[in-house]
Amino acid sequence: MKKNERSIIFILIFMIFGIVIALQFKSTLYTKKITASNTLNTDKLVEQITAEKKIIEELRLEVDGNISKKYKFINEYLKNNMDVESAGEFDKIKLKAGFTDVRGPGITIKLDDAAARQEDTPLDWLIIHDQDIKIIVNDLKKSGAQAISINGERVVPMSEQECAGPTIMVNNNRYSVPYVIEAIGDPEILYNNVVNSARVAEMLEYKIRIEITKSKELKINKFSGMDHISRLISGMEEIKK
Repeated sequence: MKKNERSIIFILIFMIFGIVIALQFKSTLYTKKITASNTLNTDKLVEQITAEKKIIEELRLEVDGNISKKYKFINEYLKNNMDVESAGEFDKIKLKAGFTDVRGPGITIKLDDAAARQEDTPLDWLIIHDQDIKIIVNDLKKSGAQAISINGERVVPMSEQECAGPTIMVNNNRYSVPYVIEAIGDPEILYNNVVNSARVAEMLEYKIRIEITKSKELKINKFSGMDHISRLISGMEEIKK
């Protein structure tokens, strides 16, 4: 092979090698640009979600404040227009209906999904469902619980515990595990009845995490769904005699 031909071949090889390196460098820069762009987009979404959550919380506090004002006006009106006995009966009704904050001894139940997947066990058995919550709440009611809450939401006759994917809805608000159930009543009776519950025994068998503790004093807040109570009782009709 002549010297000139060999030089041309080397020049072509170096040119191709240079093009390959340039393309690879360009591809790397593009990939980094896309990654950076995705990171920026993710960060922006996180910021937007955080901002929306803050707005929702501020609006909820504003709604709660207006509801408190409304019921303060109602209470003042009733006190000025009702006798002492009637006012006392009205306070008892509000207490039983869950429209006032309450304190007292009781128990706290913390529920969480199984920590890890078990062989030959369906995944459905390792997570907590709305039906599990309902059964435990009913056991607490039968044990004499005077007030119950789920993740801070007061349980009243209109309260729903509905499955929503991996979460549950309580009083129209969505919650994920862990679920914390608080109940005011005789701590010993509540504790013993829950510990000996057939559903709790079944959940423990599948490694559902359950912690039950007694408390000398718990605080359970009033029902938070007063702003949409009309929706919860829609379809009901008063029967006049």
